[in-house]
Amino acid sequence: MASVHTLHGVLRKFGLEQFHINYNVYYSNHLLHAVVALHQLGANHRQLTDYAEKLSKQYEPADAPEGDLTGDQWKSLIGKRQRLTDLCKFFRAEVKSRGMRGAIGHYLPGLLDGAIGCAAFHPIIHVGYGLIGESGEDVGDGLAYIVFEHRPPHPEQRDATIQHVVNASDSPLPAWAPPKTTAAEGIQATPVCQLALKLRQDARLQRLLPLLHERVDSRIDELVAETGLSGFRHRTFLVQDNVISIINGHLDSSGLFDGVTTDIQLQELFHAVVQGALLVYASSEEPDDFFLLHGLTSAFALRQVLPQLPEFEDRLKAVRLFCRDLLFAYVVRDMPDLVTWQPTDATALPSWDEIKEKTVGVDSDEHLIKVVFTCLRLEEEFGTSLLGYEMYRAVAAYKTGFLPWPRQ
Repeated sequence: MASVHTLHGVLRKFGLEQFHINYNVYYSNHLLHAVVALHQLGANHRQLTDYAEKLSKQYEPADAPEGDLTGDQWKSLIGKRQRLTDLCKFFRAEVKSRGMRGAIGHYLPGLLDGAIGCAAFHPIIHVGYGLIGESGEDVGDGLAYIVFEHRPPHPEQRDATIQHVVNASDSPLPAWAPPKTTAAEGIQATPVCQLALKLRQDARLQRLLPLLHERVDSRIDELVAETGLSGFRHRTFLVQDNVISIINGHLDSSGLFDGVTTDIQLQELFHAVVQGALLVYASSEEPDDFFLLHGLTSAFALRQVLPQLPEFEDRLKAVRLFCRDLLFAYVVRDMPDLVTWQPTDATALPSWDEIKEKTVGVDSDEHLIKVVFTCLRLEEEFGTSLLGYEMYRAVAAYKTGFLPWPRQ
């Protein structure tokens, strides 16, 4: 395994000082996440360098600086998607001055609503992986990335036509609308999955899905050309702005956050939330959904960020916002059923050493690397069993191709 010093050398050679966070219009630069995960999985110097060189070939140069930011000037750039290079320089300096925990604790609380799920969870993942890699520069870049992409819901921008259709009790439901879920009782009993399945059976949200296709999918090329944002992002904006009250209503009625007043209770709650993110990803009727995958990897990243927030109220708020934004993503992905499936018996699963050996290679997809690393760390933290199965190792084995997903 390469040293942390070696890791930092690779990150600086291929970091946001050289490459922009976006490429090919709206794709996200994952180099930090992949290289840190590979390092944690035991990659040596050559493996880290080879992988970073391969991945960086698809990236685009960082923007030229326009000038130093001072004081509160950064606030004028919140959500503007402008001057990322200048934002990175500013927040790197803040991390150097305040320390990683100090900078996160100073800046993130005021940005939480709009920071967790923005840009398909990538900015908060960036901060989390900066912490895992003990890289202050990358924590600073992650804070800059949050400011760059920041986007809270804007219910004041809701669409009157959409509101009419969603809330009209006499509007017909789509033909696919399910009367029941086929999810196993164990899955239904986990709080986040239970919430997701209640959304799936909410007639108001069922009426929304055809409108997502009509407003976004049918004119996707036009929207991308106009804004440089993906169809997923446009769908997310439409969902956030128009049904935030529905999502919040389900969160409130779930009782999930009732009586959570201590860090021990919050830790237990977030344990359940992380398990829920894994199950929403692993149990979706279409296995290995690309965007629900980000719900899993961002849950683990947020797990690293929470202790850096000095106030309990902000830690609790961050967990609630993560749940909300994960549910937004679930709706955006057409609320797939969470189907009954049983992972392969543990004796038939490859060992973690076998999974890691297959993962640490120049040809591995960066998302695969993050899923394997996330599952390994979750098992180490929470134990091997989930719903009575070695679910973490099973998901890593399916993602790496040792075994086909049970539903394929």
